[in-house]
Amino acid sequence: MSAKSLYFTRIAGLVFAFLLLEWLASKMIARADLPFGLSLVAYIVPTLPVLGIFPLAINYTKNNPVTKLSARRRAPVRRYMVRLGMGLFFYILVLMVSVAALNRFDLSTQVKSILAVLTALPIGWIIWAMGRFIADPDIDEFERMIITRSLLLSTGLTLFFAAIWGFLENFAQAPDFPLYILVPVFFGLFGMVQPFVRRGYK
Repeated sequence: MSAKSLYFTRIAGLVFAFLLLEWLASKMIARADLPFGLSLVAYIVPTLPVLGIFPLAINYTKNNPVTKLSARRRAPVRRYMVRLGMGLFFYILVLMVSVAALNRFDLSTQVKSILAVLTALPIGWIIWAMGRFIADPDIDEFERMIITRSLLLSTGLTLFFAAIWGFLENFAQAPDFPLYILVPVFFGLFGMVQPFVRRGYK
């Protein structure tokens, strides 16, 4: 197996683990008798496979001469990784604070609504970081095209999945699908479709 195939296989494995853990977490969180510690673990553990993508990407870029970029081309990648890391860090931090507050205090609906919005804000930051990366004038044009097409394809597949599940809920009494799971579904698909998009240009 080539270095590139091994790299994308490992990425796909991390994405699959991410989606599986998110699904299991949604089942655990739905339990009313879940202790605070376990509910915190259920929220945080699914993010761990995502963090594993960082060392994989750095190691692959350093050890594969084909991917070596000039200092000017490396700069937007470095900025993107920093912004992405900041988004994930603040997501985990805000999530921990929100879960702790929900479990320890009797909060009003207004405060719970504010916590819900604050927990989602780092996800908005990550989406903004992706947009800045694509718009960066120093990014390699081929990489810009691959990422843009991957984003469009993963967005379309996510919308398609949402439509199918919505009709299943209405027509076949399928269980309600937690809307926040659409976020990891989208990012999981984004990671999975990139090898196929790249393969189309070989």
